[in-house]
Amino acid sequence: MRMLLTFAAPLLALATASSTINGGGAMPDPTREYHQQVDCHNAYDRLVAELKRGTPPSPAGLAWTREYEANANAGTPCPAPLPEFVARGGNWQISTPEGRDFALLYAQKQKDPAAISEIGTAWLNGTVEGGTAQDGLALMQEAANLGDPVALFNVGTLYSAGLIGGKKDHATAFRMIDQAAQADHVDAIYRSGLYYLEGVGTKKDPKKAFAAFKTAAERGHFYATIMAFDMINNGNGTKKDFQLAYHLSRVVADQGEAYGAVMAASSLLQMKDVLKHEDEILYWMDQGIATGDDTIRGQLIPLRAQVVGAFTKAKAPPEYKPRVFKACPMKTVCTVNHYSGLQSCTTNKDYWNDCDG
Repeated sequence: MRMLLTFAAPLLALATASSTINGGGAMPDPTREYHQQVDCHNAYDRLVAELKRGTPPSPAGLAWTREYEANANAGTPCPAPLPEFVARGGNWQISTPEGRDFALLYAQKQKDPAAISEIGTAWLNGTVEGGTAQDGLALMQEAANLGDPVALFNVGTLYSAGLIGGKKDHATAFRMIDQAAQADHVDAIYRSGLYYLEGVGTKKDPKKAFAAFKTAAERGHFYATIMAFDMINNGNGTKKDFQLAYHLSRVVADQGEAYGAVMAASSLLQMKDVLKHEDEILYWMDQGIATGDDTIRGQLIPLRAQVVGAFTKAKAPPEYKPRVFKACPMKTVCTVNHYSGLQSCTTNKDYWNDCDG
C-alpha cells in the first residue's frame, strides 16, 4: 500500500510550519535549554535567599552551609551540593550579597572556575551588585579559559550572536561550544549537532550531527530528540529507520506535544506494512487534531479524511469487471473428393482462435 507514503511529507511539513512558541499545541521551542547547572555556589546563594524569605534550611542543609563557608575561608574546595539541592533544579543565579561574597572568596583564593562563572553570569545579567556587565563578561571569559563548561557554552553563544567583537564569530563559537559538549553540557552537545548539520563554524558533517543529537537525546534533551527523528526519517547522516523514528516520536508525544503525534503518524505511514498500523495512525492523527494549534488542525483534518479514504480503498475487494466477449470468426474449409474430383466447402465458426463463440 505505497500510496499512503505520500501523506508522510505533508504531515511533517504542517508541524514544521507551526509556531515555534512552546505550548498551545504548536511545535516545541528549539531554544529551550535543558542543562541544569547546580553547583555549590548557586546552591549556597539559593539557601541564603530562602532563609531571608523565612524558609530555614534542613539540618543537613545547615551543616552543608557551615562547611561551605569554612572551606571558602580556608581556601579549600567547596563541598558538592546535596541531593536535595540538585532536586530543586538549576539555572539559579547568584542574587544575594552573601552568595556573591563567598563565591568571590572561592574565586580569589583558589581560582574556582564555577565560582568565577557564577559571579560573571550574575554581573552580566545584573542579578547582584558589585560589578558591571563588562566585568561579568570578563569573568565569564576567564572561567571559559579555565574550562568551565557553563561559561564555555554561554560565551560561545555570545560569539555566535556577534555580541563579542562586534561580528558573528561562528568558528570561535563552535570551538567553545564543542569543548563544553566534551564536558557533557547537554545543550552544548545539541548545539554542536546544529553546527555540524549546517556546516557553520566547522565542516558540514551529517554523521557527526546525528551522533550529537542522539547523545543529547539520550541525556534528555527534548529538541535533540526531534532533530534525531528528522534525520532518521530522511536518512540524513544515518539510515532510514521508521521503527526507531516511531519510538522517538513517542518520546515527544508522551510529553504532551502535538508535534509528537504528527511525528508518530508520519513514521507509521512510511512503514512497509502500513495497513497493520491503521488504528495507530488514525489515533495519532486524532491526538494531533485534539491537541494541536490552528495550523496543525487546519491541515490535519482534511489530511485525515484522505488517509481514511486510502485505507478504505486498499481494503476493498477488487472491482468486478466482466470479461469482454470475443466473437469467433467464420472459417470456410473446402475439400476435393479423391475419386470424383468434386470440391465441397463448409463454413463454420473458427473455435480454434482465441474467442468465446
